[in-house]
Amino acid sequence: MDQKRIGAFIAKCRKEKNLTQMQLAELLGITNQAVSKWENGRGMPDVSLLQPLCEGLGISLNELFSGEYLSAEECKGKAEENISKLFKEKEIASLKPVKYLFSICANVALLVAMFEIAVGLVGNFFNSTILEPMLINASVWLILFLASMSKLVYARKKLKNLKHSGACMDSEIEDMIPAAWIRVGNYTSCRIVCRFIYEGKEYKAVSNYYVLTPFKRKEDLYANVYISKDNPVKYSVELFQTGR
Repeated sequence: MDQKRIGAFIAKCRKEKNLTQMQLAELLGITNQAVSKWENGRGMPDVSLLQPLCEGLGISLNELFSGEYLSAEECKGKAEENISKLFKEKEIASLKPVKYLFSICANVALLVAMFEIAVGLVGNFFNSTILEPMLINASVWLILFLASMSKLVYARKKLKNLKHSGACMDSEIEDMIPAAWIRVGNYTSCRIVCRFIYEGKEYKAVSNYYVLTPFKRKEDLYANVYISKDNPVKYSVELFQTGR
Protein backbone atom coordinates (compact mmCIF):
# COMPACT_ATOMS: atom_id res chain seq x y z
CA MET A 1 0.00 0.00 0.00
CA ASP A 2 1.16 3.54 -0.80
CA GLN A 3 1.16 5.04 2.71
CA LYS A 4 1.95 8.56 1.50
CA ARG A 5 -0.93 8.51 -0.98
CA ILE A 6 -3.33 7.10 1.61
CA GLY A 7 -2.14 9.63 4.21
CA ALA A 8 -2.67 12.54 1.81
CA PHE A 9 -6.17 11.22 1.03
CA ILE A 10 -7.04 10.95 4.74
CA ALA A 11 -5.93 14.57 5.22
CA LYS A 12 -7.97 15.69 2.19
CA CYS A 13 -11.14 13.92 3.37
CA ARG A 14 -10.71 15.24 6.91
CA LYS A 15 -10.43 18.82 5.68
CA GLU A 16 -13.47 18.38 3.42
CA LYS A 17 -15.40 17.30 6.52
CA ASN A 18 -14.12 20.42 8.33
CA LEU A 19 -12.47 18.28 10.99
CA THR A 20 -9.20 19.03 12.76
CA GLN A 21 -6.73 16.26 13.52
CA MET A 22 -7.76 16.52 17.16
CA GLN A 23 -11.48 16.18 16.33
CA LEU A 24 -10.86 13.13 14.13
CA ALA A 25 -8.68 11.62 16.85
CA GLU A 26 -11.41 12.12 19.47
CA LEU A 27 -13.95 10.54 17.13
CA LEU A 28 -11.75 7.44 16.87
CA GLY A 29 -10.60 7.43 20.49
CA ILE A 30 -6.91 7.88 19.65
CA THR A 31 -4.30 10.66 19.88
CA ASN A 32 -3.94 13.43 17.33
CA GLN A 33 -0.28 12.35 16.97
CA ALA A 34 -1.53 9.06 15.48
CA VAL A 35 -3.64 10.94 12.91
CA SER A 36 -0.66 13.15 12.07
CA LYS A 37 1.49 10.05 11.56
CA TRP A 38 -1.03 8.58 9.09
CA GLU A 39 -1.35 11.82 7.15
CA ASN A 40 2.42 12.16 6.85
CA GLY A 41 2.64 8.65 5.41
CA ARG A 42 4.60 7.27 8.36
CA GLY A 43 2.06 4.65 9.39
CA MET A 44 -1.32 3.05 8.75
CA PRO A 45 -4.43 2.87 10.96
CA ASP A 46 -4.89 -0.26 13.02
CA VAL A 47 -7.28 -2.80 11.48
CA SER A 48 -9.83 -2.11 14.24
CA LEU A 49 -9.90 1.59 13.24
CA LEU A 50 -10.38 1.16 9.48
CA GLN A 51 -14.18 0.97 9.48
CA PRO A 52 -14.73 3.79 12.02
CA LEU A 53 -12.25 5.95 10.10
CA CYS A 54 -14.05 5.36 6.80
CA GLU A 55 -17.42 6.12 8.40
CA GLY A 56 -16.05 9.30 9.96
CA LEU A 57 -14.64 10.49 6.64
CA GLY A 58 -17.59 9.29 4.55
CA ILE A 59 -15.54 7.03 2.30
CA SER A 60 -15.39 3.31 1.52
CA LEU A 61 -12.61 0.94 2.53
CA ASN A 62 -11.65 0.58 -1.13
CA GLU A 63 -11.30 4.33 -1.49
CA LEU A 64 -9.15 4.50 1.64
CA PHE A 65 -6.76 1.80 0.37
CA SER A 66 -6.72 3.30 -3.13
CA GLY A 67 -6.04 6.79 -1.79
CA GLU A 68 -8.69 8.37 -4.02
CA TYR A 69 -12.44 8.66 -4.61
CA LEU A 70 -13.80 5.85 -6.80
CA SER A 71 -16.82 5.51 -9.03
CA ALA A 72 -19.12 2.49 -8.66
CA GLU A 73 -17.52 0.89 -11.73
CA GLU A 74 -13.99 1.35 -10.39
CA CYS A 75 -14.81 -0.12 -6.99
CA LYS A 76 -14.99 -3.75 -8.10
CA GLY A 77 -11.61 -3.76 -9.85
CA LYS A 78 -9.96 -1.82 -7.05
CA ALA A 79 -11.38 -4.20 -4.44
CA GLU A 80 -9.62 -7.16 -6.06
CA GLU A 81 -6.41 -5.16 -6.47
CA ASN A 82 -6.42 -3.97 -2.86
CA ILE A 83 -7.08 -7.47 -1.50
CA SER A 84 -4.16 -8.76 -3.58
CA LYS A 85 -1.88 -6.01 -2.24
CA LEU A 86 -2.91 -6.66 1.36
CA PHE A 87 -2.19 -10.38 0.95
CA LYS A 88 1.25 -9.70 -0.51
CA GLU A 89 2.14 -7.17 2.18
CA LYS A 90 1.11 -9.64 4.88
CA GLU A 91 3.28 -12.23 3.12
CA ILE A 92 6.28 -9.90 3.06
CA ALA A 93 5.76 -8.97 6.72
CA SER A 94 6.60 -12.57 7.69
CA LEU A 95 9.92 -12.35 5.80
CA LYS A 96 13.11 -10.55 6.70
CA PRO A 97 15.31 -8.30 4.53
CA VAL A 98 18.39 -10.00 3.15
CA LYS A 99 21.78 -8.38 3.80
CA TYR A 100 23.87 -6.80 1.08
CA LEU A 101 27.21 -8.50 0.57
CA PHE A 102 28.73 -5.02 0.36
CA SER A 103 27.66 -4.33 3.94
CA ILE A 104 29.46 -7.44 5.21
CA CYS A 105 32.55 -6.64 3.09
CA ALA A 106 32.67 -3.12 4.51
CA ASN A 107 32.43 -4.35 8.11
CA VAL A 108 35.08 -7.04 7.62
CA ALA A 109 37.44 -4.66 5.80
CA LEU A 110 37.15 -2.07 8.56
CA LEU A 111 37.81 -4.65 11.29
CA VAL A 112 40.87 -6.02 9.49
CA ALA A 113 42.20 -2.50 8.91
CA MET A 114 41.83 -1.65 12.61
CA PHE A 115 43.55 -4.94 13.52
CA GLU A 116 46.46 -4.20 11.15
CA ILE A 117 46.92 -0.74 12.64
CA ALA A 118 46.76 -2.07 16.21
CA VAL A 119 49.31 -4.83 15.46
CA GLY A 120 51.57 -2.28 13.76
CA LEU A 121 51.47 0.15 16.69
CA VAL A 122 52.08 -2.57 19.29
CA GLY A 123 54.75 -4.31 17.19
CA ASN A 124 56.56 -1.02 16.67
CA PHE A 125 57.68 -1.14 20.30
CA PHE A 126 59.55 -4.40 19.60
CA ASN A 127 60.52 -3.96 15.95
CA SER A 128 60.53 -0.52 14.32
CA THR A 129 60.29 -2.01 10.81
CA ILE A 130 56.88 -3.62 11.35
CA LEU A 131 54.77 -0.45 11.48
CA GLU A 132 55.21 0.64 7.85
CA PRO A 133 54.06 -2.65 6.16
CA MET A 134 51.15 -2.89 8.59
CA LEU A 135 50.03 0.65 7.73
CA ILE A 136 50.28 -0.19 4.01
CA ASN A 137 48.12 -3.29 4.56
CA ALA A 138 45.65 -1.24 6.58
CA SER A 139 45.46 1.33 3.78
CA VAL A 140 44.52 -1.40 1.28
CA TRP A 141 41.77 -2.65 3.58
CA LEU A 142 40.51 0.89 4.15
CA ILE A 143 40.28 1.39 0.39
CA LEU A 144 38.20 -1.81 0.17
CA PHE A 145 36.04 -0.50 3.03
CA LEU A 146 35.42 2.81 1.25
CA ALA A 147 34.67 1.05 -2.06
CA SER A 148 32.16 -1.30 -0.39
CA MET A 149 30.51 1.56 1.51
CA SER A 150 30.25 3.66 -1.66
CA LYS A 151 28.51 0.83 -3.51
CA LEU A 152 26.23 0.17 -0.53
CA VAL A 153 25.23 3.83 -0.16
CA TYR A 154 24.62 4.16 -3.91
CA ALA A 155 22.44 1.00 -3.98
CA ARG A 156 20.39 2.11 -0.97
CA LYS A 157 19.91 5.63 -2.32
CA LYS A 158 18.78 4.26 -5.69
CA LEU A 159 16.31 1.91 -3.97
CA LYS A 160 14.96 4.74 -1.79
CA ASN A 161 14.46 7.04 -4.79
CA LEU A 162 12.66 4.37 -6.84
CA LYS A 163 10.50 3.44 -3.85
CA HIS A 164 9.44 7.07 -3.59
CA SER A 165 8.95 8.01 -7.24
CA GLY A 166 8.92 4.71 -9.16
CA ALA A 167 6.59 1.73 -9.40
CA CYS A 168 6.72 -1.60 -7.56
CA MET A 169 6.28 -4.48 -10.00
CA ASP A 170 4.96 -7.98 -9.44
CA SER A 171 7.98 -10.15 -10.20
CA GLU A 172 8.96 -13.79 -10.38
CA ILE A 173 12.36 -15.05 -9.24
CA GLU A 174 13.75 -16.85 -12.26
CA ASP A 175 17.34 -17.70 -11.38
CA MET A 176 20.22 -17.21 -8.96
CA ILE A 177 23.78 -16.31 -9.95
CA PRO A 178 26.15 -17.57 -7.21
CA ALA A 179 29.14 -15.43 -6.24
CA ALA A 180 31.80 -18.11 -6.72
CA TRP A 181 34.53 -15.68 -5.69
CA ILE A 182 33.39 -15.48 -2.06
CA ARG A 183 31.91 -17.73 0.60
CA VAL A 184 30.52 -16.67 3.99
CA GLY A 185 30.37 -19.85 6.09
CA ASN A 186 27.20 -21.80 5.20
CA TYR A 187 25.64 -18.70 3.72
CA THR A 188 25.02 -18.30 0.00
CA SER A 189 26.30 -15.21 -1.77
CA CYS A 190 24.49 -14.54 -5.03
CA ARG A 191 22.57 -12.23 -7.34
CA ILE A 192 18.89 -12.79 -8.04
CA VAL A 193 17.38 -12.67 -11.53
CA CYS A 194 13.73 -11.50 -11.59
CA ARG A 195 11.24 -11.32 -14.44
CA PHE A 196 8.44 -8.76 -14.63
CA ILE A 197 6.02 -7.34 -17.19
CA TYR A 198 5.52 -3.61 -17.66
CA GLU A 199 3.06 -2.16 -20.18
CA GLY A 200 2.84 -5.50 -21.99
CA LYS A 201 6.60 -5.95 -22.37
CA GLU A 202 8.73 -8.44 -20.44
CA TYR A 203 11.86 -7.31 -18.60
CA LYS A 204 14.54 -8.92 -16.47
CA ALA A 205 16.10 -7.40 -13.38
CA VAL A 206 19.35 -8.61 -11.80
CA SER A 207 19.88 -7.69 -8.16
CA ASN A 208 23.03 -6.62 -6.36
CA TYR A 209 24.91 -9.27 -4.41
CA TYR A 210 23.04 -10.56 -1.36
CA VAL A 211 23.96 -12.96 1.44
CA LEU A 212 21.29 -15.63 2.02
CA THR A 213 20.95 -17.94 5.00
CA PRO A 214 20.63 -21.63 4.02
CA PHE A 215 17.30 -22.37 2.32
CA LYS A 216 15.79 -25.29 0.39
CA ARG A 217 13.12 -23.74 -1.84
CA LYS A 218 13.03 -20.80 -4.19
CA GLU A 219 9.66 -20.01 -2.59
CA ASP A 220 11.58 -19.02 0.57
CA LEU A 221 12.66 -15.88 -1.29
CA TYR A 222 10.59 -12.85 -2.29
CA ALA A 223 11.74 -9.93 -4.42
CA ASN A 224 10.30 -6.47 -4.90
CA VAL A 225 11.42 -4.82 -8.14
CA TYR A 226 11.13 -1.03 -8.21
CA ILE A 227 11.38 0.62 -11.62
CA SER A 228 11.47 4.11 -13.06
CA LYS A 229 8.07 4.72 -14.68
CA ASP A 230 9.73 6.50 -17.61
CA ASN A 231 12.53 3.98 -18.04
CA PRO A 232 11.77 0.43 -16.81
CA VAL A 233 15.33 -0.72 -17.47
CA LYS A 234 16.31 1.51 -14.57
CA TYR A 235 15.43 -0.63 -11.55
CA SER A 236 16.40 -1.72 -8.07
CA VAL A 237 15.71 -5.09 -6.43
CA GLU A 238 14.80 -5.50 -2.76
CA LEU A 239 15.12 -9.08 -1.55
CA PHE A 240 13.45 -10.83 1.40
CA GLN A 241 13.86 -14.30 2.87
CA THR A 242 11.94 -16.47 5.30
CA GLY A 243 13.27 -16.36 8.87
CA ARG A 244 15.01 -19.31 10.43
